[in-house]
Amino acid sequence: MNAAARTQAGAARYGIFLLIGLWLVWGTSWPAMRMVFTEVPVWQFRAVTCAISGLALLAIAVATGERWRVPRRHWGVLIAAAVFNMIIWQICVGYGLSMLGAGHGAIITYTLPIWTAAISVVVLKERLNWRTALAVALGVAGVLVLLSSDFEAIGTSPLGAVFMIAAAIGWAIGTIIVKRVAWTVGMYTLAGWQLLIAWVPMTAIALAAEPFMLHQIRGDTLWAALYVTFIALIAGYALWFKIVEHFSAVIASLGSLMVPVIGVLSGAAMLGEPIGWIEAAALALVLTAISLVLFAGAAARSPRANHSKPDPGK
Repeated sequence: MNAAARTQAGAARYGIFLLIGLWLVWGTSWPAMRMVFTEVPVWQFRAVTCAISGLALLAIAVATGERWRVPRRHWGVLIAAAVFNMIIWQICVGYGLSMLGAGHGAIITYTLPIWTAAISVVVLKERLNWRTALAVALGVAGVLVLLSSDFEAIGTSPLGAVFMIAAAIGWAIGTIIVKRVAWTVGMYTLAGWQLLIAWVPMTAIALAAEPFMLHQIRGDTLWAALYVTFIALIAGYALWFKIVEHFSAVIASLGSLMVPVIGVLSGAAMLGEPIGWIEAAALALVLTAISLVLFAGAAARSPRANHSKPDPGK
């Protein structure tokens, strides 16, 4: 194996390692988010967690040698990315989980590859080869299999389902926005600033519309809130934006399809929900989809133009 092949193989292993970390971090966070949003006001909790996680990610950026200052020319698109990746996503998920169970919400949200693939083809002009197109179909089939056991529950709260679909579309658009720009700062910096941008309107709305209740969090809900803040947000966003940097938008969204499967499994472990053949079938479909694009030598690496590089003009 020559040096180029070894480098490519190492990069593929690194990407898979990032994805496995994301599956565990985000998959186990859905039951915790469900616990929080049934007791804590959505805007208030999101405002506090955006501030904490945003500052933490900027600190990680500085500690790892990234530039933490974003050039002025990038601020417009950075704000647009924050609106879709952070504000729409976090608020819609918060309200959706206050109306739906953790498993139901996770399943609907991970229709993400449909929206990402459609937008990528139109906006980024990404070509879907047969392997990627089949992976999208299998991955979505896995999500639909999981969803098939939840139609009755979702039917009792259609607004919650609408919130989750809006979250998925917002996340897809935000991912596309990030992929379109040749950033001159690293992904930790991008994630941190997006969270802090989202903190501004969230704080204003929380102060105007919600009574302060965070001091009343006790027991299991407190631990769930800490888990969401430090694991789902800080660790999760650090992993996700590295994955977006590493893979194409479609492959990144396909790779995230294990999250709802783990969400259902962790919900069963934490909340006592049953597991049967439906979950097993969904897991098989999702693993097949991921294998098609990650383990068969067909993963599409994103252009290296997205990597951090110095900008002597700023």
